[in-house]
Amino acid sequence: MKEKLGAFFLVLFLTTFFIQVQQSLATKIYSDADTSKSSNRIAVASVGDSATSEISQRAGRAPYYLIFDGNGVFVKSIKNSSVNRRGRASSVVVGFLLKESVKTVIAGRFGNKMISQLKANKIEYHQRSGVAQKVVKTYLKNKRSKDEKK
Repeated sequence: MKEKLGAFFLVLFLTTFFIQVQQSLATKIYSDADTSKSSNRIAVASVGDSATSEISQRAGRAPYYLIFDGNGVFVKSIKNSSVNRRGRASSVVVGFLLKESVKTVIAGRFGNKMISQLKANKIEYHQRSGVAQKVVKTYLKNKRSKDEKK
């Protein structure tokens, strides 16, 4: 009886141990993937949900935000829930930009409140107009040439 009880606890211990190891490995793999996706993402305030949409003149109340990776590849569009908000639109936008690991934002115009929140969260901002995808490509090209000169 003692041998069977000992074997039972040994199996229980080993099963628990392997489950915890498996969960910890899964968490590590997930967190590594998450950080790799987040390197230098760019968000563009846009009037439409495609990469060929025009840049919105209003950063906080742009209908959409287009997310590009650090190489200028379009990743996804996000519908801006604060389009019709009366106040604190910039707080909502900066919140989801942080969640999306955005490092740079491009829009036609930024309000003072949004600028201060972007600066506080160390997110670069640039005022531009034109087609989102073209502006992102130009921005990245100019940034790389500046980095090479350093």
